[in-house]
Formats: sequence, C-alpha cells, structure tokens
Amino acid sequence: MTEMFGENYFYGKKESNYSNYDELNPQKEFKNVISFIRDNKLNGRFLDVGCAFGFLLKEVSPFFDEVYGCDISEFAISKARQKTPSTDLRIVNIEESLPYPDGMFDCITALGVLEHTRSFEKSFTNLIRKLRGGGYLIISVPVSNRMRKLFGFLDKDKTHISVLSKSEIIDITNKHKMEIVKTRYFCPTPMSRKIPYVPAGIEMVLKKE
Repeated sequence: MTEMFGENYFYGKKESNYSNYDELNPQKEFKNVISFIRDNKLNGRFLDVGCAFGFLLKEVSPFFDEVYGCDISEFAISKARQKTPSTDLRIVNIEESLPYPDGMFDCITALGVLEHTRSFEKSFTNLIRKLRGGGYLIISVPVSNRMRKLFGFLDKDKTHISVLSKSEIIDITNKHKMEIVKTRYFCPTPMSRKIPYVPAGIEMVLKKE
C-alpha cells in the first residue's frame, strides 16, 4: 500500500480528495486538536501518526518537550523534513509496528489514518501500546452510517478501506479501556474541509486508563 501514497495522492485529486495539500490551513484543519492540547496544558512527548507534510507538528511543537512524526509515505516525510527539520520523523507502517518504546508518549494523534489500514483494531492497538497511562489519543475517522451514504460521494479516497460504524468504534475503545473524553462530528469534504455537526465522520479524544 505504501506506493499509493506518493506525490499523486497529495496533488491533483488523482488518488485522493486533495487538489494541493500545500494549501491546507493547519490552524483551521486542526483547530479543535490544537485547542484541546493548549487548553488542557498537555506536554511531554507528542507523536503525530500520519503526519503528512508536518503541518500539525509545527503547530503543537511549542507545547511539548519532544515532538515525533511518522507516515507511511516516503514522499510526505520528505516534505515534512523541509517544514520541521528538527523533528524526529520516520517512515512507518502502523499495521506492522511503531518503532518507539511502549508507553513513551503523553499524546498521540492519528487524524484520518485508521481508515486507511486493513485492520482498524490492530492499528488502534498498536497506537495505544505506545501511550503512557493517563495519556491522550486523538483520532478522526469517517463513519459508516446513513449520513455517509448521503454524503459519501464527497469522499473520493479509494484507500479508505476500514470505515466502521460509530458503535463498532466505541466497542473497540471500550474493549481496550480507553475513556472517551470528547467527541465531535463532521462531514469530510474535498481538501479535508469539514462541515461541522454532520455525523459522517467523528473526532474522538480518548484517555488511556
């Protein structure tokens, strides 16, 4: 699957919803995540899984002592190294493993990531293994439901292969003893712009017990 996330994925709507990923506005796109991190005074070690060009890493780096990013795309990591040269960046397939010690991170984000993996639960488990007790995992994913059937035509990304229902996602979080701190619903649209309150997608802040 790694070859599917090259340059064409991020430009020109050839293989995804993106026309030009460089035009993404991180302060709008990640507004709620940045606000949660700032308002709750999160610090320590931060990991952005599926960091793409490193936009979120750059925004939250003032809050954390150490910042890490990983992505399955070699092309994306090469772009991220230009934007955040001091960040520890790695090419990683989270379905296999993450090259970090267990319990290392205080906060992990995986925004628009888990739906790309063949096993949502396995990838989810790999993430929380790297989170310390009391640490936060923030995810956002499309949701399989009636609203997605209505608005699904807006999502042209063929790599969205693990789209679960809300109840399936909650069952997985409960099974792995992750407290649901906050949820936000949205409808993903081209260029990652999100229509709020439309439950075709969900963003969840989870806390590890």
